[in-house]
This record gives sequence, C-alpha cells and structure tokens, in this order.
Amino acid sequence: MKSAVKTIMVAALLGMLFAPVQAAELESGFMDTQWATPAKELKGFTQVGGSEKIAYYVNPQRTYTFFGTAVPDDVVYGFFDDRFFAVYVNIEGIDVFSQIKSYIQHKYGVPSKISRETRGNLTTYSWKLDQVQIKFKHHETSGKMKIAFYYLPIANQVAAEMKMDLEDEPPGPIFPLSAARQSEAIRSQMEFMSF
Repeated sequence: MKSAVKTIMVAALLGMLFAPVQAAELESGFMDTQWATPAKELKGFTQVGGSEKIAYYVNPQRTYTFFGTAVPDDVVYGFFDDRFFAVYVNIEGIDVFSQIKSYIQHKYGVPSKISRETRGNLTTYSWKLDQVQIKFKHHETSGKMKIAFYYLPIANQVAAEMKMDLEDEPPGPIFPLSAARQSEAIRSQMEFMSF
C-alpha cells in the first residue's frame, strides 16, 4: 500500500515538473515553425487566401501528426502583417477528435473554458497557456470538428483590428451586395477568426 502511494506521489510530482516543459514547446511555435516568423522565410508554403493584412498558407509537401494522431494534410497557417500567429485544422472522425482531445487534456489539463452554443450544437473547448490558446470545436449537428492554435500576442492584435474595422462604417460594397449581406459577410469573417 505504501509503495502504491509513493508511486502515485512521484507520478504526480513528475507530472507537475514536466507540464511546463511540454507547454513551453507550444509556447515557442507550432511544430518546427516559430511564432511570428515571416511567411517569406518558410519553405514549401503556398498562399491559399487572405487579404492585405491577414493571409493563409498551406504546406502541401508536409504530413501532420497532432499529439500522436494523423490529421488531414490541409493544415492552414495564419499570418497577420506577415507574422505567423495561428494554425487551423479540420478533424475528420469522432475517434480522431476523441484521441486528440484526450491527449490535449492529458498534456495540458482540463479545458480552461467550455462553451456551448445552441446554434449548430457547437461545443468549444479552450486551453489557455501563457501565450498560446488552443481551441477545439465540435458542431454536433453537422459533425464538423476543428482545432486551432493561436499565438496570443499577435492574435489579440488581429481581434482588436477586426473589432475596430467592424465599428467603422463599412465601405461600399465591392461587388453587388446589399448593406445587410455585406454586414453578414463581415460577421462570418469575424466568426472564422474567432475560431
């Protein structure tokens, strides 16, 4: 009995010691890409969308494994003012979702925030590290699942700028959209970024 208690105490102590080291890996960057790296410094990346300040890239030459689980190769990297700040991935299959969520919880603890929206039966799990936030979303109605990683020093700038843009009077439509449809398009862009 005493050895079982000692083993549990040692395991708990090791877990407390190694948790900051594991979190530090994600704090410095995503896989082998450091946060705030300019897109032009990354080899094999192709721009797939974006605007003047925000751009999205993929690396079709790479395969990805998140927390020991293979994921689709269409991992999207987000850049703001040519600085790497976000990663977005669609997750396919509830078994993959469960494996990744379980691994994240094991590595980073219980989510710091869980929110549920009735629209689409959306559940969002969030983990906030020092400078990185992990968001895991599951639309129960559609079955869509996503994971995102945000480097908060830059992601907060993006959110502030997008909020400021929404507060300004929207410019005239670029293509024939009514004011209501244009406002809806801007809101949907905000929802995408809030992922």
